[in-house]
Amino acid sequence: MRRGILIVSASMGAGHNGAAYELERRLTERGHDVHVVDYLTMLPFGIGRWLRWSYRFQLNRLPATYDASYHMFSRRLGRVIRRPLALVATWFSRRAIKRALRDTRPDAIVSTYWLASLVLGLMRKQQTLRVPVASYLCDFGVHPLWVHPGIDLNLAVSPGSARAAGALGGRVNRPSGPLVADRFRDRNGDREAMRQQLGIRPDERAILVVAGSWGVGEMPDTVDAITRCGAHYHPITVCGRDERLRSSLLERGVNGTVLGWTDEMPALMAAADATVENAGGLTAMEAFAAGLPVITFRPIPGHGKDNASCMAAAGVSRYARDEHELAEALDQATAPGLERDTLVASGQALFAGDPADDAIELAADTPAHALLTPLRVRRGRRRVAFGAASLCGLYLALTVGAHGVAALGVGVAKPPKGVADTVYLGVRVDSIELQSSEVVTAIEDAEVTLVVSGRTARHAGRTLQELASAGVDLANGGWGKSRFLRWDRAQDDCDKSWRVIAATSGERMHEFVPGRSIDAFDQLYCRTGKDKQRLVRVNEEFHPEAAPPELEERKIYLLDGRRRDPALVAVALAWFVARAEAQGLEVRPLEELR
Repeated sequence: MRRGILIVSASMGAGHNGAAYELERRLTERGHDVHVVDYLTMLPFGIGRWLRWSYRFQLNRLPATYDASYHMFSRRLGRVIRRPLALVATWFSRRAIKRALRDTRPDAIVSTYWLASLVLGLMRKQQTLRVPVASYLCDFGVHPLWVHPGIDLNLAVSPGSARAAGALGGRVNRPSGPLVADRFRDRNGDREAMRQQLGIRPDERAILVVAGSWGVGEMPDTVDAITRCGAHYHPITVCGRDERLRSSLLERGVNGTVLGWTDEMPALMAAADATVENAGGLTAMEAFAAGLPVITFRPIPGHGKDNASCMAAAGVSRYARDEHELAEALDQATAPGLERDTLVASGQALFAGDPADDAIELAADTPAHALLTPLRVRRGRRRVAFGAASLCGLYLALTVGAHGVAALGVGVAKPPKGVADTVYLGVRVDSIELQSSEVVTAIEDAEVTLVVSGRTARHAGRTLQELASAGVDLANGGWGKSRFLRWDRAQDDCDKSWRVIAATSGERMHEFVPGRSIDAFDQLYCRTGKDKQRLVRVNEEFHPEAAPPELEERKIYLLDGRRRDPALVAVALAWFVARAEAQGLEVRPLEELR
């Protein structure tokens, strides 16, 4: 039966992706639907690129700090920070994981990267992820951050690694073996042709020297050490994608052959008599598959040293801690005999299982409802989400919805029924215009409404009181300074501003003329209590230099004279009155609205 498998890898070196793509190949050949995603691209804000850069920088520039942090996290601290780290990583990547699940609808997930395994394990433990998850442990050395108790199945490269995963809390741990391409197990490669191509004499013993795709570690010193072990050794140094390292080795004229990135690793392994490596990564697994003895020398910090110890303890490699041990290991590994045969046999015994079989078996048990909804939102979170959505809906109804209702004329002041040939005008001013006799006289003569804010009234002195005594209609123009929260803004505009203007003028205003849209909070504060105000929604607001050319009866106009030349405001007001008279319209104050 065709299954869907989602593989979560990471472009952190070549090991995680190498295992992921080999698993993809095996599953695809059996007719299953497989998708591979890079977990580092699931992290936002370039966090994934930063993780890759910092990991490589530490290995190259600050190896001691990487070694210290690895050993620190490999002990109890790793278990302590496992959950907080998983929570943070889940928070950052949950949306991308959700998209990947929605797009692929897998029967099972296989992770080949420890941080992705932590995230998926946490989601399984929280029961938010319904699809079973397997974690493929790429290294022999298994640290606490590789193993999460929520993971359904841990696939290890060796029986010892599987036992280590169990000791760290893994639920089901299976030694499925390394994921290496079949071409490394093909023994029909032309060994002699490749040796002739590389210039290796028949009496020389070829040593394949590797340091991963990044060329990390003490490779020049390793090549020199091999050279000192005997003139009959011919190092084949593969620098990966580090062209600077390759150029420096060529300039030094090191012994043997120096290569950069190559796709001919199976042929190189067929031509070699042993491999010297420094990380216990994918190349070591490929050497096991090719039947090539593996020697670890000057391993990189952290997982490199851990892998070297674990591989040596499993009997699949030799760990040479100095040049004397390296010479002894090279001699035994490259010469026919029991030592070499034992190393080769132990390495190839790792391939007793197939992780692809375990992934298919895991996918076969997935219930149907998990395929339809691979992610489940927890009940508590659903309640929170429902409450948040309800609050957002209510807020929109009280703001945008109420504004729309006011635009239809509901809850706002309107001209009285039966009134015709009339327009209504208010003039909004600030402190400067209020001190201008031209503006004040024009407002008194036109008998229109003076609209002021609470902040303007606070500094108006006795001017407002004198205007009110003279019979000028005053309206509340709001407080004059906005607030972020709508209910605070409405309280300032309707209540606080009204009290300041009333105290300054000695009059009780009945109209609130905001310079913004009207919402439900304005209705609440202005239309309740003892000092009710009618909400005036202006039909057309204009500045002195842009007066409307034509006026329409029963419309409400507002001349905004703030921060304008007072003389220009007076002229615009006189023009408006003259224009209304010319059209046969009467200009009335806002207090006549109902």
